[in-house]
Amino acid sequence: MVQHRARRLPAEKRRRLIIESARDVFASQGYARVGTADLARAAGISEPALYRHFAGKKELFLETIRSTRPRLLNIWEEISIDYEDPIETLRAIGAYYYDHLESHAANMKLQWRALSEADDPEIRDALRENFEGFVTFLTDTLEEGKARGIVKTDLDSRMVAWQILGNGMIMDLMHMLGFRDEVDRRRADSSSRHTLESVRKNDARRRPYVNAEATPARSVN
Repeated sequence: MVQHRARRLPAEKRRRLIIESARDVFASQGYARVGTADLARAAGISEPALYRHFAGKKELFLETIRSTRPRLLNIWEEISIDYEDPIETLRAIGAYYYDHLESHAANMKLQWRALSEADDPEIRDALRENFEGFVTFLTDTLEEGKARGIVKTDLDSRMVAWQILGNGMIMDLMHMLGFRDEVDRRRADSSSRHTLESVRKNDARRRPYVNAEATPARSVN
């Protein structure tokens, strides 16, 4: 009887699956405690097979960090399509982030784990690329609001973008430390609205948004 070998996955798809499995391993154990044997086992492949795709643990760690940026930015872009008012776009992004604290826990923990390794120049650069992408998106959204007469023109958009990102990281921290019950959905949304409405021009009305039903329930996985 002839036995047929299992069909091999295309190299790029296999590489993506390795990164996905590595994300959970690095998030739960950190960079220093993980070995290539652990990463190969999580991906369901041998160590030699792992090395065919990545030079070693560090390259895989860097690629895993970098993979979180396009994932999140794509979701933010999708959310922005549903809202005409840039300030409402930012509110919806914040609401989405709160609603998916649990499902994006691995991404969240990975970023915090990576921050503890930021003395390494390559890891620091990978993190900088991520945060630069997030801040640029938020800054551009605020600048769009200025151009459309919705956001205060004297606003330091980049600094406010960092503050918005910082609010998300505070939510992450509260979630990891078990304080999530102290900020329920209503209180989180109220706080977000208070912050964002403070950047709106006094004479600017809220612009209606296309999908006023609810914040889109998109997945980060």
